[in-house]
Amino acid sequence: MIRENLEWLIVMLRNPDAAVVVRNHSGKTLRDFLETLPREWISEDLMEALTNRGVHLSPTVFEVGDWVKFRRRITAPTYGWQGARHKSVGFVQNVVDRDNLTVSFCSGDAHVLVNEVVKVIPLDRGQHVKLRADVKEPRFGWRGQSRDSIGTVLCVDDDGILRVGFPGASRGWKADPAEMERVEEFKVGDWVRVRPTLTTAIHGLGSVTPGSIGIVYCIRPDSSLLLDLSYLPNPWHCEPEEVEPVTPFRIGDYVCVKRSVAEPRYAWGGETHHSVGRISEIETDGLLMIEIPNRPIPWQADPSDMEKVEDFKVGDWVRIKASVSSPKYGWEDITRNSIGIIHSLEDDGDIGIAFCFRSKPFCCSVTDVEKVPPFEVGHEVHVMPSVSHPRLGWSNEIPATVGKIVRIDMDGALNVRVAGRHSLWKLSPGDAEKLSGFEVGDWVRSKPSLGTRPSYDWNTIGKENLAVVHSIQDTGYLELACCFRKGKWSTHFSDIEKVPSYKVGQHVRFRAGLVEPRWGWRGTQPDSRGVITSVHADGEVRVAFFGVPGIWRGDPADLEIEPVFEVGEWVQLRVNASSWKSIGPGSVGVVQGIGYEGDEWDVSTVVAFCGEQERWVGLTSHLEKVDRLVVGQNVRVKLTVKQPRFGWSGHSHKSIGTIAAIDADGKLRIYTPVGSKTWMLDPSEVELVKEQELCIGDWVRVKPSVSIPTHHWGEVTHSSIGVVHRMENGDLWVAFCFMERLWLCKASEMERVRPFKINDRVRIQVGLVTPRWGWGMETHTSKGQVVGVDANGKVRIKFQWREGRPWIGDPADIVLDDSFGINSTS
Repeated sequence: MIRENLEWLIVMLRNPDAAVVVRNHSGKTLRDFLETLPREWISEDLMEALTNRGVHLSPTVFEVGDWVKFRRRITAPTYGWQGARHKSVGFVQNVVDRDNLTVSFCSGDAHVLVNEVVKVIPLDRGQHVKLRADVKEPRFGWRGQSRDSIGTVLCVDDDGILRVGFPGASRGWKADPAEMERVEEFKVGDWVRVRPTLTTAIHGLGSVTPGSIGIVYCIRPDSSLLLDLSYLPNPWHCEPEEVEPVTPFRIGDYVCVKRSVAEPRYAWGGETHHSVGRISEIETDGLLMIEIPNRPIPWQADPSDMEKVEDFKVGDWVRIKASVSSPKYGWEDITRNSIGIIHSLEDDGDIGIAFCFRSKPFCCSVTDVEKVPPFEVGHEVHVMPSVSHPRLGWSNEIPATVGKIVRIDMDGALNVRVAGRHSLWKLSPGDAEKLSGFEVGDWVRSKPSLGTRPSYDWNTIGKENLAVVHSIQDTGYLELACCFRKGKWSTHFSDIEKVPSYKVGQHVRFRAGLVEPRWGWRGTQPDSRGVITSVHADGEVRVAFFGVPGIWRGDPADLEIEPVFEVGEWVQLRVNASSWKSIGPGSVGVVQGIGYEGDEWDVSTVVAFCGEQERWVGLTSHLEKVDRLVVGQNVRVKLTVKQPRFGWSGHSHKSIGTIAAIDADGKLRIYTPVGSKTWMLDPSEVELVKEQELCIGDWVRVKPSVSIPTHHWGEVTHSSIGVVHRMENGDLWVAFCFMERLWLCKASEMERVRPFKINDRVRIQVGLVTPRWGWGMETHTSKGQVVGVDANGKVRIKFQWREGRPWIGDPADIVLDDSFGINSTS
């Protein structure tokens, strides 16, 4: 019997035509069936619905240890409440006689009549519980945990009090069982794993193997589960605490056998650990039907034997899995700590990985590797303490050296800027370790994505509160301080995020929805505004509120920054702002000050717009900051501007001018040759003209104006298209799909071209004599879609009406097919 069945019985019993006395094929009625169920499963609603239809169950038999509560209809128990409440839950201490019970409640023992109480489903040791939503203040008060905290029942005292343990708490929290409820962790259809550490189960393990993966078949009224496992004929009965959630398999997922599985539950059929297949069907018990290339029929597998093959793409950062004893083609000079970047993906599951200490890609199977978080420009790094000899050498640095990544080569080599050094330090990513990125004095808060996972210490101060970094430890832990807690506490840098710090002079207001500041209102109002006069090292702020005498002490979490622009900042009117004279949304001006009404700021800002003698005064919320233009920058008039405010002065949209001077109201004076008419422009009418430099990863070719490159042509021609893999001091190292080694050239000799991307519609170049790797089945009229792009520019194309493997081509041999009209722009 599942919970939903009992709930639907209530609905069906309300139907006047419900056949309550009909018998099933075994000759049993509804009453006969309900009599076999534990009485605590039958709710008061169901009992009333049965009574209304003339169905009467046998009297409830109470035993010592049964959990009970007062019936809903009881307003005045025969012997009084005796300290208990209407919703109190207790357990039977003594069955005095057939009509009288002694029940132990949190408030003490109580004498009750049998017809005044009903059985309830008990809470037991090891179960996960949380506070009921309707409980405003727990009987025994709060002690560190928050409302959404999840705890574990440690024991039930003889006096009916629960002891609940919460993560990080040193001892159990006292709780009234009436105020707690079991956590609903799963629903029907969820994929779960029997906990690998499980040695015994409340309802018995039977033939179940810890670590097995199955699907929740149903949830019983007592919250226990029936679990479908592919190798059992019937569902397995278990408690939700005995299983854990897992990511479900889906039809279309690519999978392989786990390296830890020597012999799958369903025998090998010529497959190996390197075999990759696609799930074509999933049975209701989780059994997977897998299609494997070159296998005539699908292979079936137990889900606990399988793992998903990650969806890799060119450019992913990877390393060899810890579970792999040997990659498909051996180790060569790769180690477990080596980190590389995928450069190519083959149809048979093989991949090519670039490592910065190798001249050729390393070949292995997709089942051999796993993704790792990529390094990014701006990360602070150092050599891992366990590394004594970096792959690329020390370059006069020492283990204590710390630097910031300023460039990353296509093979993963990190170019690190070290303070006081002119040249960049090259590091292999497998030798490098990212630092926390935090500094002493940074303001932080718990990451919102952590949910209920933060440490116990974060729960004691609240996840929305702010802290300040007091010290940084080598282990990745930070020591934090906050203004309302004595002492410091530690947390890992991955659990927190930076927030803007509060500074002296900032305008502040109370946070929206604030019920009461930490130390009370003390003369302020929810709409009060003020200016920060001091900030303490633990984050405590002192604020001068307008109209409030003295300096107000506050918790920064109670406040929020009031946007105020500084004099000289460039701003533009937002789209929701009203037009004023010749000024409208999008107009750019310069802040001149803020407005006051008496001695208080009235939330307005004063702005000077060029072309207007009078200054604009309006709400600060109607403005947004824009980048300031500076003398020497090149600009041109936006194409959307038909007629500049101050005229063309003989120029056009194609004209590019250099800013010679800027007035206090933002008016631009553009440099013009001597004798020419002065050209002035409104800053909202122009856009910057920037010459974008080549970067690693750009697709390039030799400029037509270059007759002979500095380092000669080699196999490269003007039509050749490659990818920039490395750059240094004006030199580029470019990868071409037809060359094993990188081609050296000068950056000034190359120009950027649009890269081919997956899903691009393409055709073969008109006039091409022979593609680099032959025609295959294709002709000049062939049209197809790009399905893969290697890091050296090699493209893989699926042509129309062709089956089998994609066609491999040189990017110089194909062009975009504009007839489709759906290719993305670069």
